[in-house]
Amino acid sequence: MNPKENLLRALHRDGPEYVPVRRMDGRIPGMTRLHYRNSMLYQAGVDRWGVRWEGGLPAGFEWEPRIQAYAVEHPLADLAALASYHFPDPGEPDMFGAMFDGIDREANLVMAEVPYLLFERAYLLMGMEAFFVAATEQPADVAILLHRIADYQIALIRRLVAGGADAIRTTDDYGGQNSLLMSPRMWRRLIKPELARIVSATKEVGAMFFLHSCGHIMEVVPDLIEIGVDVLDPIQAGSNDHVQLKRLYGDRLTFMYGVNSQGALSQGTPDEVDADVRTCIQVLAPSGGYILGPDNAIAIPEANYRAYLAAGERYGRYPLQF
Repeated sequence: MNPKENLLRALHRDGPEYVPVRRMDGRIPGMTRLHYRNSMLYQAGVDRWGVRWEGGLPAGFEWEPRIQAYAVEHPLADLAALASYHFPDPGEPDMFGAMFDGIDREANLVMAEVPYLLFERAYLLMGMEAFFVAATEQPADVAILLHRIADYQIALIRRLVAGGADAIRTTDDYGGQNSLLMSPRMWRRLIKPELARIVSATKEVGAMFFLHSCGHIMEVVPDLIEIGVDVLDPIQAGSNDHVQLKRLYGDRLTFMYGVNSQGALSQGTPDEVDADVRTCIQVLAPSGGYILGPDNAIAIPEANYRAYLAAGERYGRYPLQF
């Protein structure tokens, strides 16, 4: 069984030989992750949506090779501008370049990344405070904006799958450290219908749907399953109950990551990292449906990274034994 075959078995909860492990550079053996051109800005500039970015961090950050800049100017800070706002073209020429060329498909699942999917894209266009004020005072207008964003993302995803993607991984952070960033009622009224359209369109063209959503999101996990999300990351430790997630949803949802990057991985000893990885595998890996990894991008000591890899190998072989 090559790494791709094992990865697919893990994703489908179908008897993998071992728990796949994410490497420090973001690589998961058996998978190639693709980013279309300028999908995220890593230095100051204006993106294709008209959002102006500043800052950016130098290369060499642990887990992620680059960290993007931060948004400082929002073209829809006043939703009255929506009527005249020109959305970018999802069929933009040369957006993909040669990103699909030269991939060994026998050895790799091809996953295309779509950052800032829906909620994130809306608040980047508006600004976070303006989004939440409008979501309360002008929900119908916010719903129109989200619908048009979803139209763009659906067209882009269809193009990515036609180009060769087997899976789509999106980012849309709904949670803070201890709670959702909005009420479950608001999330279900504004976000869920458009997210459901995006997931459905992805499934219609035959691709798996991965959702990255940081922070506490326990209340909406049943909704994510209902609309067809296949894989959820990073199931942030300390913000979500891993035992409950696996017990209630482990037969319908695959989990990625979950190793506490705010704890032992960044601040503890190698022995503490070993114990943390062991617990993650013990709780989340039975019957497959788990990919080991940190729950966020954060600098870690080299000794802890080595301990993480060694623990993944030590405890992650099926049948699991502890």
